[in-house]
Amino acid sequence: MNNISNIEKGKLNLFEHFWTNSKDNMFLATLDKDGDFIAEEMNPSQMENLGQNEKIINKKLKDFLGEENACFLEKKYLKCLEENTPIMEEESVQVDGEERYYNTMIIPINDEKSGEKKIIGISREITELKLAKQNLEKLNKELDLLINQKDEELFNANEKLKALAFEDSLTGIGNRRYLNDHANKAISLAHRYDSCLTLMVLDIDGLTQVNETCSHTFGDSILKEFANLLKDSIRDSDILARYSGEEFLLLLPMTSLAAAQTLGKRLLEQTRELKFEFKEQKIAITTSIGAAALESPQDNLDSLLHKTYDALSVAKKEGKNKLVSFIDKNSYKIDT
Repeated sequence: MNNISNIEKGKLNLFEHFWTNSKDNMFLATLDKDGDFIAEEMNPSQMENLGQNEKIINKKLKDFLGEENACFLEKKYLKCLEENTPIMEEESVQVDGEERYYNTMIIPINDEKSGEKKIIGISREITELKLAKQNLEKLNKELDLLINQKDEELFNANEKLKALAFEDSLTGIGNRRYLNDHANKAISLAHRYDSCLTLMVLDIDGLTQVNETCSHTFGDSILKEFANLLKDSIRDSDILARYSGEEFLLLLPMTSLAAAQTLGKRLLEQTRELKFEFKEQKIAITTSIGAAALESPQDNLDSLLHKTYDALSVAKKEGKNKLVSFIDKNSYKIDT
């Protein structure tokens, strides 16, 4: 019996030490005959947390918590007593105008002999943890927004780089890389669907001499104007690129050689109509054009380029300012 007594005494001493020194809030509330809960006991931490002292012991909750807070808590206490089951939850309470958060466990005590109904509660304040979590969530949202913003900036930068990689910086049209990439796809589609396709190369006659006698800046203005003429003369489906200094390539999907010749003759005339002025000197330009059509299943970009440049060479030998169409290895059609 003495051993049992010592064990019980030890448990009581341990509980009293825990009750007095714990930073957790602990309380015992009793339901009175009027249906109000009375603060029967509170440990020092609970009273300090509420900014109260021993004077609140045996006081109704609403007398020191306020009607709204007390009503909110008492509903939970009544539910706990009715279900005769402990309840553990996170709750928030306004204390001195400040929102505080707690993890609280309330345990029902229903004494059938005496009829007394009590609630014992243990509540651990988690305000700092809660605020830290909220700040972390806020920072995560801000970080997500920043990452999305940077992703978008990176995407736009890559798109610009991609555009620069395929764009001629002087004229704003496609460059050699653009032509090679798009032409191979267009030729492949033409073979697949057995459709016609024509390639044209246009070379501005005498531009090197213009650069030497006038200036390269003036020569650049001619290149820009000529590029604009070509852009305004083709369809969205056509592929235009500046292939080298004064040479432009025009790939025309679903276009026969005859249809390309019609366009080429129009471009010859429109180029002659372009007028430039350098130091009050009137300057006109012409272009030489070579054209070749996709004919055999073996034709690819390289073979088409060979044929069009072959035709362009003939146009230059014939005095420039001409359209020469490649018919076969030893046969050409010349238009002026």
